[in-house]
Amino acid sequence: MKARQGNGAGGVDLGWLFPIRTPSLPGGRWLLGGVLLCSLLAFFWVCGVFARVPQNESEQGTVGAALFFSVILAYIIPIYGYISERTIAALDALHDVLDASAQRLDGWRSRVRHKPARWLNVVLAIGILSGVAHNLVLSAGEGLGGLGPDPAPGLAIIVGTQLTWIVVTLAVAGLLDNAQLLYRMGTACRVPLFETGRLRPFATVAVISTLALIGAQAAFPILNIEGRSDPLAYIPGLLATGIPMILLAALPVWSVHRRIAAAKRDALAAVSLALAAQPAPDPQQPQSVAAVAPLLAYRRELLQVSEWPFDVGVFTRLGLYLIIPPLTWVGAALIENLVDNLL
Repeated sequence: MKARQGNGAGGVDLGWLFPIRTPSLPGGRWLLGGVLLCSLLAFFWVCGVFARVPQNESEQGTVGAALFFSVILAYIIPIYGYISERTIAALDALHDVLDASAQRLDGWRSRVRHKPARWLNVVLAIGILSGVAHNLVLSAGEGLGGLGPDPAPGLAIIVGTQLTWIVVTLAVAGLLDNAQLLYRMGTACRVPLFETGRLRPFATVAVISTLALIGAQAAFPILNIEGRSDPLAYIPGLLATGIPMILLAALPVWSVHRRIAAAKRDALAAVSLALAAQPAPDPQQPQSVAAVAPLLAYRRELLQVSEWPFDVGVFTRLGLYLIIPPLTWVGAALIENLVDNLL
């Protein structure tokens, strides 16, 4: 881990776990994900997880768990780096609408890459304790079959559970920290009412952060690959990603939404006052109508200003993506039934 000090924005560089800067090789993030996937699969293979033959119903689930751990870790590590890079790009795109000094902007940019040591210690403790608690719950319920006569596969699953909780907790907490950063930035931005597209980077970060957890949730049906769905194996993980997903969708855009709404409300109030100060237009006198026409046109344009920094297409796609995790569960159940019928 590398610490960086400067401009009051020192902290622990998360690049030791989540490569944030773009890899020099073409498709570097895909390559990193592939290497992680192959390495993790090889680890579980060497430990005998895939060669283990379940002796009873309680020992099922280890193959699905190993595949899930491999996929989720190979996915979340590169995707966190990608989202952090996009967050920094969003900050750069917003610099001309932010009422902040260059030093403060540099501090915000540094906060994406460098988290305080205290933050890291707290998040690591949460991840470790969550992994220990989940392993204890699974062991008590024999959700993964315990260690059995050959301890290596069972120990590998315990290690995989612990590692997954630590890495995913770090990723989710990091994304939430970045979302809070965007929230604070939103309170310091100017609102160009007729150019709200300049505020769209706030929405971009909200959407890609939410999609990252949707992608993670889409991997959970892998736990059911052996035809046994144990709620103890997946419900804690679904809760740990589902609840933050709501915050990731709302936090980056909430403060700027409130500022747009307030600016729009103030502008409409000013137009209403200006209209009230004008004499009632007389259709028989074109000059009186012409005097209020610009105000009426201005009010009409104000009413059409969206109070959210989303465009309709992005908002619609996000809504469609939210149904991906349920569809993966339905698809897994259909495939399971089909295989059972064929066999």
